Amino acid sequence: MAQNTPNPQTPATLDLLDEADVLVAGGGLAGVCAALSCAEAGLRVALAEERGALGWEIPHGLDLFLAEKEAVPPTLQRVLDELTKRNAFRAGTLDPVATECLLDDLTQAAGVRVHFRAFAGTYDAERGVARLTTKSGPLGIRAPFLIDATENSRLAVSAGARFEAASDARVARACLLTGVEPPAAPARVEVEGVSEVTARATLWPNEAHLSIVTDAKDAARAESQARFALAKAIEAARATLPGFEKANLSLSAHESFALRCPKLVPSSLPGNVAVAGPAVKGERLSLQARAGLGEAAAKKAAAARAAGATA
Repeated sequence: MAQNTPNPQTPATLDLLDEADVLVAGGGLAGVCAALSCAEAGLRVALAEERGALGWEIPHGLDLFLAEKEAVPPTLQRVLDELTKRNAFRAGTLDPVATECLLDDLTQAAGVRVHFRAFAGTYDAERGVARLTTKSGPLGIRAPFLIDATENSRLAVSAGARFEAASDARVARACLLTGVEPPAAPARVEVEGVSEVTARATLWPNEAHLSIVTDAKDAARAESQARFALAKAIEAARATLPGFEKANLSLSAHESFALRCPKLVPSSLPGNVAVAGPAVKGERLSLQARAGLGEAAAKKAAAARAAGATA
């Protein structure tokens, strides 16, 4: 979670991995939409992602469903149109593997330079240099503008941004189950100690998405507690949901979503930093909202570039 204590400053001497007009830190849906929008505006874009895939909420976090009655931003609509051609988006539901592959294709076609397994930890806003931890050791990316699309806004913190405290500490986690008869409509499962358990159909036969919401009062144990709660939910689904008696785990989210998080104080951001993560709202965001934040951050980056060019 974001804190108000800045991280150690980026060292003055750091070998550079890349140079760009804008660095996007975080390759979730917000980061990808930000990167694509920046590239479309003519900016040179570097994207640093600590995991090995883009759009982690979908293939890793298993957030497969669009929010009802929310508008779809243009960049996300492009993604959905391409997924539809691949039979991988129907009735508001995305296919995780197809989405991961498509985001790779789109960023490559746009000329975005993607650096996987690169943990962007700090950003020196005055020098325009981010420090990354990679398999080759600490490296830097020089970019005069930063879009922080990480889940915990850690680079914005290092650049001096401030945050209000979160109102609670609940987290959501999910998995995919196979060998089931998925419910026709979202089905709730009662599990002791877990506030919400919901099973939903995905795009494919004999597969279901199981999501949970649970308390995470002990931040140090939040992930392990969420994994344990998910295991309990799977057992409960097998015992109580028709057609789930032989359910098998096929894919589990690597991480949990915080439903509430420290909220950004916008006035504390340096002029060359934008945040495109949950801290903008202080809560978990829908896929549409994440994409929209990415586009908004890209507009800020393009405006900063234009102002610098005309100064």
